[in-house]
Amino acid sequence: MARRRAAGQPPEPLGSVSQPSGPLVEGTETCVKCGETSLTRIRMTLTDGRPAVFVSCPSCEQTNWFAFDGGGVPLDRSEVLGS
Repeated sequence: MARRRAAGQPPEPLGSVSQPSGPLVEGTETCVKCGETSLTRIRMTLTDGRPAVFVSCPSCEQTNWFAFDGGGVPLDRSEVLGS
């Protein structure tokens, strides 16, 4: 038997890599290396529990992580990987 969703609860919207929802995190508007604006942005939670955005540039292959509250400064890989 199929389960029914409780009345009044809308379904959770699906995310999209190509069409992000919500405002951009500071520092993720353009590539820090070449200035490209068509970037791949993936929201995630770091190992220490901080929300962050992974940014990848298709033009120059630059990658960075930005904390939501990081003031637009890219994170160190050691901060991201927890080492």
